[in-house]
Amino acid sequence: MLVNERIVRLLDRPGGRFVLGRIATYCARRARGTDDVEIIHDGLWTHRVGPYYRPDGHLFNYTSPAVRRWKDVPIQRLAIREFWFQYHRPQEGDVVIDVGAGRGGDEIAVFSRAVGESGRVIAVEAHPVSFEFLEVFCRLNRLENTTRLQVAVMDRPGTMSMTESYAWFAATVDRNNQSPGIKVRATTLDEICEAQGIEAVAYLKMNIEGGERYALPGMEAMIQNVQTICVACHDFRANRGEGDHFRTRAFVEQWLAERGFELAWPPDHPFDFVRDYVFGLRRNTR
Repeated sequence: MLVNERIVRLLDRPGGRFVLGRIATYCARRARGTDDVEIIHDGLWTHRVGPYYRPDGHLFNYTSPAVRRWKDVPIQRLAIREFWFQYHRPQEGDVVIDVGAGRGGDEIAVFSRAVGESGRVIAVEAHPVSFEFLEVFCRLNRLENTTRLQVAVMDRPGTMSMTESYAWFAATVDRNNQSPGIKVRATTLDEICEAQGIEAVAYLKMNIEGGERYALPGMEAMIQNVQTICVACHDFRANRGEGDHFRTRAFVEQWLAERGFELAWPPDHPFDFVRDYVFGLRRNTR
């Protein structure tokens, strides 16, 4: 533990967290050998490296080895930018929609910076805990061009069950609302765009753990106004025996091709989940 466990038990509560944050910051700076780091509590325990904040959780759970491994954010974001924008890079003033934004992180920050002050990012996340992280991340990093929506994206509005999984990023939505789990509000991308006054989308990223089969048909009105789309398919999870409902790539490719997209993907990437990313490109985006 970065701070003595007895001190953590005493201070990790309302009224003591400010002091615990100051103590933890002192210990983190000693562990890293730099003053450009901070640990605070702002709804969630959060750390800062340089100007970049990252929420960590509800519990104080910092260790010296973990603190020393905190990543070089500018280099990490460069790698993310080069991956997501390898076929098309949004410009100042564009609209980006991230369906399945998770807890925010570097992808949302990259999208926000790409479209600038005059652009917009719509970050959609259904899971309430992940959405809490997303809110804190965007607020502390001052992503003022980013609108956060806690809703599941489906082919019809209503209420859906969200199943829990072994990791927060692997949670799925049950369209038939028969699974036990968290109840979440659902809507369509067409309705989101109408409510947000969006007429054209430069870049749409979708990563919703097999739910793409239902989310894509919910944007028939808007799809012709989408310039580039990246859908994270999850056939690799089906191949691992986690269920055939994750096998959506053939559907996604056919659906996009029928709507005029040229398809592309990274076939030689070392990770199976990245090889299942399908990019749909309008022919003028290369």
